[in-house]
Amino acid sequence: MPLTPADVHNVAFSKPPIGKRGYNEDEVDAFLDLVEQELSRLIEDNADLRQRVGELDQELADAKSSARSGGSSPVQQPPAPAPEPVRPVVEAPKPAPVVAPAPVAAAPSGGGSGDSNLQAAKILGLAQEMADRLTNDAKSESEQLLGSARTNSERMVGDARSRADAMVSEARQKAEALLADAQTRSETQLRQAKEKADALENDAERKHTEIMATINQQRSVLEERIERLKTFEREYRVRLKSYLESQLQELDQRSSALPVDNGQDNFGKDNGSSNAYGQSYAKGNN
Repeated sequence: MPLTPADVHNVAFSKPPIGKRGYNEDEVDAFLDLVEQELSRLIEDNADLRQRVGELDQELADAKSSARSGGSSPVQQPPAPAPEPVRPVVEAPKPAPVVAPAPVAAAPSGGGSGDSNLQAAKILGLAQEMADRLTNDAKSESEQLLGSARTNSERMVGDARSRADAMVSEARQKAEALLADAQTRSETQLRQAKEKADALENDAERKHTEIMATINQQRSVLEERIERLKTFEREYRVRLKSYLESQLQELDQRSSALPVDNGQDNFGKDNGSSNAYGQSYAKGNN
């Protein structure tokens, strides 16, 4: 299917998926406009060249018809109007390369029929050469324009690809830099958190050690006081028991020697003195 300017004008590209980059829409539209203009011009030039080739083909057909009619009846077809088709050759942009074609040497000699055939062959060769040259020029110009358009397209695509690669590389570098920065910050925060945790743990261990030392010291003091109180209790019990036994013995001795009344008075006095002794002994230990 041939490509027309309308196809170039009406072409629509789909947008890239989210997250993927595409070409610049303005640059693509501008390039499509250039392609459309150049394609329109090439089509117009091609149409003009086809028209000129058609005219030359018609002139060639007329020349062939004139040559055939001149060979059969040379009297009815005078050779004078024949040079008229040569005018496009004179008006052509490159008339210098035009030379007499080979069929001139092959023309038969003799009479008006030979001149007519020679001139018809000459016109035929010139027309054929003009058609070939115009066709070659059209092909050369078309190939040159297509090559230029292809070169421009490849250059623009290469530039766009280079820009895209540069942007991708820059984005990758930024992403790597951000990732490295994030990793550095994360490592720094983890190190600081670990240092704080270690400091808190050391402080807690230090306070625990101090508190345990204080508790152990207080426990030692309390245990010492408890031991002293136990010792005092044992000594007090022993002394109190000894004292009571001695008092009982003394009471027994007095009760056996004294009357009943005197014995009771002495027992009261002895109890008072023993109570005073116990109180003074307790105060001394405290």
